[in-house]
Amino acid sequence: MRNCRLTVCLVFCTILLIPILVHSVQAQNYYEYNVQVQSDGSADWTIIQFSNANATVDSWDIFQQKVFDLVDVASALTHRPMSIDVNSLQINTTVISDSKTTEYSFEWQNFTVLRGNELVLGDVFQVNDFFSRLYGDAALRINYPSILAVKAVSPTPYSQQNSELLWSRTQDLTSNAVNIVLVENNQTETNNTNWQLYGALITLSATGIVLVLLGFYLNKRRKNNNTTTALEAVSPLVSEEEKVLRLLRSSGGSMRQSQITEQCHFSKAKTSQLLSLLEKRGNITRYKSGRDKIVTLKERVKGE
Repeated sequence: MRNCRLTVCLVFCTILLIPILVHSVQAQNYYEYNVQVQSDGSADWTIIQFSNANATVDSWDIFQQKVFDLVDVASALTHRPMSIDVNSLQINTTVISDSKTTEYSFEWQNFTVLRGNELVLGDVFQVNDFFSRLYGDAALRINYPSILAVKAVSPTPYSQQNSELLWSRTQDLTSNAVNIVLVENNQTETNNTNWQLYGALITLSATGIVLVLLGFYLNKRRKNNNTTTALEAVSPLVSEEEKVLRLLRSSGGSMRQSQITEQCHFSKAKTSQLLSLLEKRGNITRYKSGRDKIVTLKERVKGE
């Protein structure tokens, strides 16, 4: 009986302690470092702070001072110029229920070393208390462009996939010499070469088809021209005046002057000159209709 009572008491106390423990965990701050390495040697940093909604976060001045101090020390250690793009410094806070997420972001220029087709990084982590100068020990994610592949990495990351290296603790990087070498992805180069080859073949094929069609068209046009020339050679030539009169007769004896110009393939000046001549001869009559003129056969007028 006594043991039974003791068990009940322990269960009851545990139930009472659970909300306190959960609240204690929620109230604690924890961080995550995300570094997006760029091909030009720069890196976009985003430090995420997860905390209770009432927890304090760094002010703009404190955050900025931390970043600039760290970059100055890293530049002195590596003996290469480094800087922070002042326009990239940002602090964004999101509150959901009783939790808060704060993102500190900035662009670190000349974060890595460009060596031929390789991108080498890790020397900045040799700064004494590197992460303590920021927000202490936390998980670190390093992402890199898909056109790059990992040639060497030390220390071994917790996971490595989808252009991402992950360490669950930054302590693993400060206690060891960090060396990460990224190189252009050969598979990507091969794919690009293949696509360029396919593109060249498609272009050549398209050019060949166009040339064949053009040759066919020119040959057909030459044959048509030869046929037309032969017909003109055996048929009596039709004068331009007669051509206009025939067109008027086939159109019922009346047409607009612009239609005659279009169908006879004359210039406007030549059409006007021919019609003036026919009008003087008494073959046609003309009268204005808006901006155009109506041309009528004299034969039709007499018939009417």
